Amino acid sequence: MGMAASQARLLTITARLADNELKSQTINNAKMRLATQSSQASENYINALNNATMKFSSYDLEGNALNQDLTFNALTAYSSYNTQYGLVNSSNQLLVSEAEAAMFENSKGNLNAYLKAHGLEYTTTYFDKIGSFVNDKYPVPYNNISTESLKRYYEEYGSYENSVERENYEISYSTFNYANSQLSIGSQAVLKSYLLYEKNTPKVEFENGSYQISKINSGTSIEYIYNTFFDAFTNSQNTYNIENLKNNTVTRNEDQSIKTYTISDTTAAEIQALIKSISLDGTKLKYAEKNEPTVTTNEDQSITYTFEMFSITTNANGYVTQGATATEDYEDATFGAKSTTEIPLVGQSLSDYLKNLKITITEKDEDGNTTNTYDSYMEAKTVNGNTEYYQYCIFSDLDQAKEILQDAVDTIISAILAEANYEGFSEWLLEQDTSTLNNYKIDTDAPIEQVNNQTLKEILSNYVSAKEDFIGNIFDRSTKIQIDGNTYDSSYDYIEKSLKYGTIVPSDLTDINYVLQLIKDLGLKQSSSYDTIIKQFIVEEMISEFGEPKYAWVDENDTSNTGNADAKAQWYTNLFQRMSKGYKALENGLAASKEWIEYALESGIVSMEQVDKSFNWTGLAYKTCTRITEETDDAAVTKAEAEYNRAMNDIEAKDNIYDIQLKNIDTEHTSLQTEYDSIKGVIKSNVDRTFKFNQSA
Repeated sequence: MGMAASQARLLTITARLADNELKSQTINNAKMRLATQSSQASENYINALNNATMKFSSYDLEGNALNQDLTFNALTAYSSYNTQYGLVNSSNQLLVSEAEAAMFENSKGNLNAYLKAHGLEYTTTYFDKIGSFVNDKYPVPYNNISTESLKRYYEEYGSYENSVERENYEISYSTFNYANSQLSIGSQAVLKSYLLYEKNTPKVEFENGSYQISKINSGTSIEYIYNTFFDAFTNSQNTYNIENLKNNTVTRNEDQSIKTYTISDTTAAEIQALIKSISLDGTKLKYAEKNEPTVTTNEDQSITYTFEMFSITTNANGYVTQGATATEDYEDATFGAKSTTEIPLVGQSLSDYLKNLKITITEKDEDGNTTNTYDSYMEAKTVNGNTEYYQYCIFSDLDQAKEILQDAVDTIISAILAEANYEGFSEWLLEQDTSTLNNYKIDTDAPIEQVNNQTLKEILSNYVSAKEDFIGNIFDRSTKIQIDGNTYDSSYDYIEKSLKYGTIVPSDLTDINYVLQLIKDLGLKQSSSYDTIIKQFIVEEMISEFGEPKYAWVDENDTSNTGNADAKAQWYTNLFQRMSKGYKALENGLAASKEWIEYALESGIVSMEQVDKSFNWTGLAYKTCTRITEETDDAAVTKAEAEYNRAMNDIEAKDNIYDIQLKNIDTEHTSLQTEYDSIKGVIKSNVDRTFKFNQSA
């Protein structure tokens, strides 16, 4: 009975020991789960500490500072206050928004169209202010040009300057001017001979460096010299008569009303006046020069009149009291009577005294030797109630007379040559026979030194070719026209004949204003290529009168009138130029995602570029961009910290309970183990006694 009880107790203890071990294992497992929970809480806390957001600092359109999450849209948004950034993919394509890509594609490579899509236009109010261009002297459509057309002309001005039409016109213009200059120079040499000779006899010849009238020698009176010279240009019976030159020098059978050479009435009158200005006093040539004396009133009320060469003193009543006295610069001058009668020194008025005064002037060389002596006279004239004094220089020396005549000849010939039609004159000369040309000492086959030894025929041929090319760049060659009852093959044909026969001079055609008025007045037709030249001319005339137009960028979307249109235009010009090198549209969702751009930058999927001060796109490491920063979420960190502390406190409390439970289990386990060992020993002793008892029996 006792043994059975021990065995039952032993079984109970064994069961309790097994139960304690199970509880201990369960508690230890729970403690291990607490460690895992502690690690998770720590990780959550650390993640909150490490969870920084990428931020982008910029400015809005009004210049207000912004600090926002970094996204593609934020990075690339326009503001005149921002640096221009862009994102580039691995193919070196600039990433742009879907809307930007659409605007670029619609512009079809035209920058102005692209900027227009952004509300930008480079314009001016200049044309609105000046209004349309009206000039009734010009032909249609240039007589009334609208504001819009003027603006278009101006904006196309660069294309006019670089056009083929302008180039052809300039080349033909230059060639024509040069050919005309060569013809002028060469023809003048020939025309001069034509003017100065008749039947191989010079009317005015060149000898010893001076022009002189033919058959003049030292014994010829100067009066005869003068009269011969005058007749050479004014006698109606003479070939060189001014009227003959003006009216009938060279005429053509063709177009009889047109002459190859004319001289205007104005020039003829000037030449006549020049000849008549060479006046005579008796038998000697003279010229008048007005002299203004210095008048000094002396203390005794006498008056001294000081001229350039001498001085004379009169009393208060104007009667001479002291005769002529030479001034310092004319000490060699002597004074005497113009007539054989002596000059009375007293009782003669100053005016009468001067009229009878002869001044003999002696010129000497450096050695004091007399080189020339001549007489000069004074005369007093009443002009408009005032007394004026004139000095007459009298030249008894023949060379001095020739010098005056030479100046007159040069002036007359220059005046005639200035109005000559060299093409018509040269063409006429080339048609003449040798005997006619010999009358004027002209050889049309002789090289002309002044034009690189070309002959008159060569010069004329070059001129005609250059003229035809130049006229063809201005006037129509095909349509027949009628002017004053005459029919011409074309406007070109009319101008060509007008140049040849002298009704239009070459310089007229280089004046676009003149050409336009000519087209209007005569109903001429211009060539199509000349349209470009006219438009360029009108633009230049407009600028000359009103100044250069001032253009500026205008932003139609700038309702607040910030005045940053220039900056905006430059921004989108930069973008256009970069997109022209390659671009790719970025989906709107990605463009607005902060997670995507952070991932794309950190993983190297995209890289950054920025526009420098020279408006060039250059690479930029995003980590060096001062506008991009990282910021921690303080609220999230505080929450994570609270959750961590709460979790750790809970874990620690549970861990303490588990430790107590384990300690109690361990104590119970030790007690049970001791009892177990004791009972086990008792049972063993009982078993041993039982076996021994059986063996004894």
